[in-house]
Amino acid sequence: MQAVMAALSPNSVLASPDQVNQQIKGDLQASVPQVAQNAQKTAKIAQTDTITISAQALKMADDKNVAANKDSAVADEKETLRLANDKADSEQREAQKNAVKAYAAASAAG
Repeated sequence: MQAVMAALSPNSVLASPDQVNQQIKGDLQASVPQVAQNAQKTAKIAQTDTITISAQALKMADDKNVAANKDSAVADEKETLRLANDKADSEQREAQKNAVKAYAAASAAG
């Protein structure tokens, strides 16, 4: 145990591993490139594919979106108009039925 304690001096504690143990110098030199390679592999795995979209392509896509939104708005307006016309037709038929009933009642009474 005293041999271990003797090896631990303030100078040895503050020294870098390769100054204390020459074997570690070789191990570090061998391991640093391997660590760098492993880090590159990890980074490569984490990479995603990227694409570049030109300004012209963005404008074309935006133009298509604008056209689709216009078409959607027109379709919504047509549907609203159709529903309003259906309601008006229904009310008109109901009014005609009531007019016929009123005429029949007035003719029978008169």
